[in-house]
Amino acid sequence: MSTDDPILLLVHSDPWVRRELVEEIELWSSGDLDVISAGSEHEAYAALSGKPDAGDRLAIVISDEKLVDDNGRNFLSGIQKRFPAASLAILTVQNETATDGIHQIPSSPEATGRSIRPLRLAWNPPNPRAIAKGPAGTREADILEDFFWRTSTTFTWTPGDPGSENDIRITIDGEEYVNPTLEDLFKALEIFREPERPLKHPYDLVIVGAGPAGLSAALSASLNVGLSSLIIESHIPGGTATTSINLIDNYLGFPKGVSGTRLAKLAVQQAKALDLIDFRPTLTAQYLKRGDHGRYLVGVVNSSNGHVDEVSGAMVLLACGNKPHTLKLANDRRPARGVYYAALPCDQIREQGQSIVVVGGGNSAAQAALQFAEGSKVTMVAIEGFDRMAQSLQAAIEEQVANERIEVLAGYKVTEFLGDEQLSGVKIKKADRSRKLHTRHVSSAYILIGGEPDTKWLHPNVQGLENGEEKVELNRYKYIKTDHHLRRHRGKLAFETNLPGVFAAGDVRVNSLRRVGQAVGQGAAAVASMELYAAENPRILIDKTSPAYRRFKILRLTDP
Repeated sequence: MSTDDPILLLVHSDPWVRRELVEEIELWSSGDLDVISAGSEHEAYAALSGKPDAGDRLAIVISDEKLVDDNGRNFLSGIQKRFPAASLAILTVQNETATDGIHQIPSSPEATGRSIRPLRLAWNPPNPRAIAKGPAGTREADILEDFFWRTSTTFTWTPGDPGSENDIRITIDGEEYVNPTLEDLFKALEIFREPERPLKHPYDLVIVGAGPAGLSAALSASLNVGLSSLIIESHIPGGTATTSINLIDNYLGFPKGVSGTRLAKLAVQQAKALDLIDFRPTLTAQYLKRGDHGRYLVGVVNSSNGHVDEVSGAMVLLACGNKPHTLKLANDRRPARGVYYAALPCDQIREQGQSIVVVGGGNSAAQAALQFAEGSKVTMVAIEGFDRMAQSLQAAIEEQVANERIEVLAGYKVTEFLGDEQLSGVKIKKADRSRKLHTRHVSSAYILIGGEPDTKWLHPNVQGLENGEEKVELNRYKYIKTDHHLRRHRGKLAFETNLPGVFAAGDVRVNSLRRVGQAVGQGAAAVASMELYAAENPRILIDKTSPAYRRFKILRLTDP
């Protein structure tokens, strides 16, 4: 929790119940909220008075129906007058629909926890970091909303007037950006420090991928070895962890779990404070070549403007992670909008009252279906059934099936998307030889069927090899082989690939367990091997501004 996190205020007269509710709220909010609690209206206002910026940060207020010094509804009405932007909820045994702007929540810890996401999404921050205006419900709007959510940026969105221009205008700190690129937003929001070194700078280390492994390696390389590092990332820091709706519940130091977006935000804050780390967002790696002095060149393209260039590193860490599996369809027609490969909490607003399909039979698909079932009609489709999901999730799905909020189709597959600009439906059939097609009219399809390593760029074609591009050894599933997994592994350092000085860590590496903790550990361990490699090959370090260059100076002078 940081001092700029949104505030959630819980008011309940029973201290034992209050404690249980706070624990459940912290579990569901995963540390993204500043949770404060009070036993009465008087205590609640006293707690808010201790927060000078409560007017900007008060996002959610939850009160019991009966308080020792007032009625819960009267208390919330008073809050509504003082803090009109906050989301309000009352704990009740009734299931009536609120008509006065106050949500009603069943008075149980589990129901309170489940309500946190929709309540936060209903919050309309009075002083958001970003103010957007323009046509909502477009592919461009989806991309920007996804960016704001995954970077924990508070924002408001005002739809454009009918018949007005189609430009999206975003105001950040008083400056307006028209149809901004993600690179523009990274700079405007100062998510990373603006690099002082030019793109052609001879870095000690180039890191491909800003997921947990890449960010961990950058921190270790800077703090432990003194290497100058460049992180290149094609999208948003944090990797696939920021697209998961599941809490990371097995990471050291977070006993109640932590969301991927929160963990990424904390890691980025650490990296931002270190001068030796440069971050270049929206750069996508294209190839790997050998350069002079035993160094490497990584070809990159800027997704914002299409500019092509090369970056130089004495060593390279491949931490490019996974990319989502896509469906194999009868035809390759895919609508511009409506097909998604991650389900974020913010998607609940877009899908309210809609019919959607979730493809997949694992835990992520189950969590997404349960999330959407609160306000949408959900169809789940899985070729191999749903045996791979946790039993608790299976039970929750069965409960929603009984309530007719979720339809389950085991042994079926999606064969075609319908619609041009916007998805209008899908065609499905049994996974056997049956030719009978069924149509489901849906506005969105969430494809949650796992991922594959993002390594195609490391296996150049014949023309690429003729141009000097290097080939990294992969296994049959396209994961990167390192150290003892290589055919010729004698003398290889831990996490080193078949190319000397090129290392791999995280989900992209062979035998990965796809765990955040493992990726973080491998990133740091790979840097330990890089330190040994640099000591054996000091001449590869030519960045005279880095501490590592000065540290290995004596070795460089004695190197034959």
